[in-house]
Amino acid sequence: MGRQGRQQLQLPKTFLSSEAVEKRLLCRGMSPRWQSDPPAGFAGLALDSRTVGSGDLFCAIPGTVVDGHEYVAQAASSGAAAAVVERVVHDVPIPQLVVTDTHAAATHLASLFTGDPGLGMRLIGITGTNGKTTTAWLARYLLADLESTAAIGTLGSVDPAGRVHPGQLTTPGPLELMETLAALSADGVETVAMEVSSHALDQRRVDGLRFDAVAFTSFSREHLEYHPDLAHYLEAKLRIVELLEPEGLCVVNADEPAWESLDTGSIRRVSYGFSADADVRAEEPRFGPDGSDWLLVTGSGTARVHLPLPGRFNVQNALAAAAIALEAGLVPTRVAELLSAAPSVTGRMEVLQTEPVLVLRDYAHTPDSYERVLGSLREDTSGKLFVVFGCGGDRDRGKRPLMGEIATRYADLTIVTTDNPRSEDPAAIAEEIVADRDPDRWEIVLDRRAAIARALELGGRGDVVVLLGKGHETYQVIGRERIPFDEAAIVAELTASHD
Repeated sequence: MGRQGRQQLQLPKTFLSSEAVEKRLLCRGMSPRWQSDPPAGFAGLALDSRTVGSGDLFCAIPGTVVDGHEYVAQAASSGAAAAVVERVVHDVPIPQLVVTDTHAAATHLASLFTGDPGLGMRLIGITGTNGKTTTAWLARYLLADLESTAAIGTLGSVDPAGRVHPGQLTTPGPLELMETLAALSADGVETVAMEVSSHALDQRRVDGLRFDAVAFTSFSREHLEYHPDLAHYLEAKLRIVELLEPEGLCVVNADEPAWESLDTGSIRRVSYGFSADADVRAEEPRFGPDGSDWLLVTGSGTARVHLPLPGRFNVQNALAAAAIALEAGLVPTRVAELLSAAPSVTGRMEVLQTEPVLVLRDYAHTPDSYERVLGSLREDTSGKLFVVFGCGGDRDRGKRPLMGEIATRYADLTIVTTDNPRSEDPAAIAEEIVADRDPDRWEIVLDRRAAIARALELGGRGDVVVLLGKGHETYQVIGRERIPFDEAAIVAELTASHD
């Protein structure tokens, strides 16, 4: 792929003066003031004290677990020339630049130190609870017909050839994000479709960027272990409009009531969905286990689509990508042609096996995504539906019984197992999932491999086994360990053992 495919991005170092740093932060409203005389300049930027090099500028960011201000002294001992802080840290022998918000300062400085890579690219930001990954995937695929296009998100980075290079976060940290954009730009990429999480918006990780287009997918309960309530979660999502260029495009899901409160002012707005009022919509839909057939209706024409991605929700994702591509210059017939040949998304309603039982895996991990995925599968499955899933530890506990209710309502049998328990007891998580559910409709098999084997043993021709929660992930987080666990490989192994 080039530079952006590497685990550690190596970009040319640029010495930046203290004056340039102060000027950038002043222009961005950070009210910078030096606590003592600044050094001449800096060799680089560090947002983690463990990565500080000689002559670097260290930015102290308050986190949910640790506060970067506690590590200013460590950064100094590692050779930092100065630190950006929200409050002066006393008894540290390096100059400190005090600003109003180090979260925002970090992303503006990351952009400065990497040469402002976003300025030379068309940037498309996609937010919402579910559908971001597939929408970004399809937007990249469609826009690649016009110019060199990449994607950034939950899967990692996806290069113009469609190759996936795994990452860690839906939206990377400010410095990693800017380094990735700089490397993509250096490799000739002109457009980037990127997922933008509520965490990233709340933590100002993308404040150093301006988007040419933004898209809103779905909205439902998620990340309430981080956000105080749904209102704050929604507020974080809506904030992406503040980062949209004045002449930019806002693409909105007309089927999602949550976006009714979205005020786009004079910004160009295009709606999509099944709604008869949507600017870009699907009419005459027919759904099946292998995808959907529908008529793409736009203001500039209509065209037939066979989307090889199953589920009503994937039609909505495809419409969002189509709306972006149409505004970029593709015609409806070409959009329909491309969507009909769209490659599947890793871990999103991905077919792992077709015989003797259809096995799918999906990243669904919210009540809303369970309702969408399982409701669609129940309607399209002629035989029995078996669901294997667990819930992540150290995350919103309130959604566990909701997901248990949805799974047991749609599935003939739900096998509750372990997801990423982290610091929690997997058995306790499982009990919270099945609380008050009909015991005839579920089993608990904590070993996830054994749970998959159990589902394969029960399933037969005409049945469907769906593995939820892990999707593209090839590991389990148990305690602090990341243990290899690739469901695609495991299904292949278990199936081979029964041949």
